[in-house]
Amino acid sequence: MSTVETLRESVETFKNASTGSQPKDVYAAQQWEMAGAHAMLMNGLLTVYEKSSSVPEDKVQLFVEYALQWVAVLEHHHEWEENLYYPLFAPKFNTDTIVAEHETFHAGVESVRDYLVSCLPAGTSWGYSQTAGPHEQRQFDGAHLRTLIDAFVPALCTHLLQEIGYLEPEKLRASGLTEAEVKHIAAVSEKHMKSMPPHTFLIYTILHAPKGSGFPPVPGPVKNILAPYVFYLPNRKLWQFAPKN
Repeated sequence: MSTVETLRESVETFKNASTGSQPKDVYAAQQWEMAGAHAMLMNGLLTVYEKSSSVPEDKVQLFVEYALQWVAVLEHHHEWEENLYYPLFAPKFNTDTIVAEHETFHAGVESVRDYLVSCLPAGTSWGYSQTAGPHEQRQFDGAHLRTLIDAFVPALCTHLLQEIGYLEPEKLRASGLTEAEVKHIAAVSEKHMKSMPPHTFLIYTILHAPKGSGFPPVPGPVKNILAPYVFYLPNRKLWQFAPKN
């Protein structure tokens, strides 16, 4: 199966697991939100992969910065899991296996990040307030980027699919986690997500959630008014590459 086919299949799988509104059942909501986040991540990577073959010369830097938004959102996703979200499940629900799987694709994602940053002028801001340090700028090569992505997509998709299985509501209930404990986990996580920059993190999430997914679970006025008319504007040159849902 090609990288594009693998990514498209993953997007469909995660989209189907995150349709409709966020479940009222707090156990089911954990799996629904994770599936929605994964659908967004895979849709974002698919977009980068497909559009990297036809980037206009005068838009190369913008595309590189756009692609680095995907790197930023993926790295944030796994840092959030490792340092905030999954530690809250302990000791009743062991998440060591989930977190350990991150190593299967970490080096590949780093290779993509380092390559993309090397294609930016030194001093350029990217992601969430990161800056490209001093370096000899490389010429962007879409074929090379796709080769780097090819190398880690199988491991990444395998992990994301297995993670949804780990978070089945029945397994969370069987662990002994009470409804109050899971609600606390959800509340801490929600507070963290709200602290992320809306002009990059939130708008990226909204733009890349595939049509049919109910994710992200933000209020209608935020998704339909603030996102397109306020949060979109500061980095609108980057979002020209985003999928048109």
